[in-house]
Amino acid sequence: MTNQFKSAVVASKLTTACIKFDKYLARLNRTPLTDIRQKLRQELNTYRHQGMLSVVVVGQYGAGKSTLISALTGRRDIAIHSDITTNQISRYNWQGIEVIDTPGLFTERQDHDEITYRAIAQADLLIVCLTSMLFDAITVENFKQLAYRQGYRWKMMLVINKMSEEAGEEREKMANYRHSLAEALHPYNLDEFPLCFIDAKDYCEGIDSGDKFLRDVSRFSTFIDTLDTFVEQRGYLTRFDTPIRIALSCVDEAQLHISRTTPQDTIFLELLTRLTRSLHQERDRLRTKIQAIILHLSAAITQEGDILQLAVGSQLNFEQLTQRTELNLQKHYEQAAQKITNSLKQAMISLHQNITTILQGNLVQILLESWQKAKQDSENSGNLKKAQRIQRQLHWLKRFRDTVKMMSENYPQNLAEFQVKSWQAVEAVTPIIHISQFLSSATIIFAEKAESASRESTAQMEKQMSDIIHYITSQFQAIAQHLENHMNAQLWTVEQQTYRQLEQQIRVRRQQEIDAIAGSNKQVKQLAEIRRDFERILQYIGKATVNSSAFPGTGYR
Repeated sequence: MTNQFKSAVVASKLTTACIKFDKYLARLNRTPLTDIRQKLRQELNTYRHQGMLSVVVVGQYGAGKSTLISALTGRRDIAIHSDITTNQISRYNWQGIEVIDTPGLFTERQDHDEITYRAIAQADLLIVCLTSMLFDAITVENFKQLAYRQGYRWKMMLVINKMSEEAGEEREKMANYRHSLAEALHPYNLDEFPLCFIDAKDYCEGIDSGDKFLRDVSRFSTFIDTLDTFVEQRGYLTRFDTPIRIALSCVDEAQLHISRTTPQDTIFLELLTRLTRSLHQERDRLRTKIQAIILHLSAAITQEGDILQLAVGSQLNFEQLTQRTELNLQKHYEQAAQKITNSLKQAMISLHQNITTILQGNLVQILLESWQKAKQDSENSGNLKKAQRIQRQLHWLKRFRDTVKMMSENYPQNLAEFQVKSWQAVEAVTPIIHISQFLSSATIIFAEKAESASRESTAQMEKQMSDIIHYITSQFQAIAQHLENHMNAQLWTVEQQTYRQLEQQIRVRRQQEIDAIAGSNKQVKQLAEIRRDFERILQYIGKATVNSSAFPGTGYR
């Protein structure tokens, strides 16, 4: 049993469910269902072509980038190059995830570096593939540039490949490599990067030959585990939520059409569809508002970093300056938190208003009239059952309306434990302390060198000052990303306790209606199973997100 990347598992399940649904619609070959099939394909087209997650693999020539991708995806048609003959990036759509192989980085080929940097800028995750033999002073300098000057540290993983090519005991080699890397990166912290030691070639050979020993010694399972943790920490699995719900909305439409061919009344199913659509619209409006607030916060944090940079090289007290910066960051964060709280409250009020409008609409009036008519002619056993069924539907609608009303009136008390956390609880202070210590030490060094500075030492000091400025930029980008992930995690939690809780109530009630119809309709029964396939994927994502203890942050260590 081989380790599997969770995002690939989710993407594979989603693809399988979509294909199953597509074949179902094609098999029935009815005009309304053909339209639904076309709609499903069009709306999922963007996700299918762009990929739900983009992973770029970079490194020097000969570091084993292509072999790593082959091991990760299971594909053996990937060309393996150890020279500079690869002039373009190669994109592999792996179960809905875009994996990108790049030309070698950190070489004299500027055109290759430009191609690679464009791919890096657009990627969600950056895997830097190195070997112990290739990690020299030039590579270290370029690595720092990528992580700190370019500001990509927050999305970088470091993989040391080809571990089997060097003799020695595994633990000792790993300890030596880790020590060498830490010294090379000083004054930056190696622990800021997820780090793996693997041999991708051994893993591929172990898989192809069925050799468990090779698979185990390759340590590739540690890479998959680290990759999963990295993705979960940043909440990337939640990106699958939207395409799944697009598919479920198409399932709803198909169920309505198929149910109309049965004796059962479909007004209630149409009401459930409208309620679901209203939940999605309100949730999307809230997400748009929250993202605007988060973007404004990120801009304010970046500006604080710019102000701090201007003080580099001056005689200012950096301890006092960073303390003031921290207070400013706290103010920006608390203002954003208050805006989010207000937006959540307004969203609950708006949701209640929209649900009330639907339940006061014409469909409910028709349902009431049907109930009254069936009740008056209750001597007929068929009408009696119909009256009882409609009465249960009306009672459910009333309970649903009352639940939404309670959420609106009691907010935020009913969600008190899910409010945006205090500044002290989000762990954004740690990198600011590091910045203060770093700047204080650098200032002392500059002061000592300034008196006897020669032309060469002056140039060296200017370069060191440039490095410090890039370091500040990287740290504040990391703080902004950390708070963005934290707030998105809080939003996800609130959604789980409101929109998705209500959706679950609708889902259960819909399933009860469909089960009643499916007893006499094979097509409805098949479609109900397709719905359950999509819902199982949603449940998997929800559990993976909630169970990820590191999700609210980005892993300051």
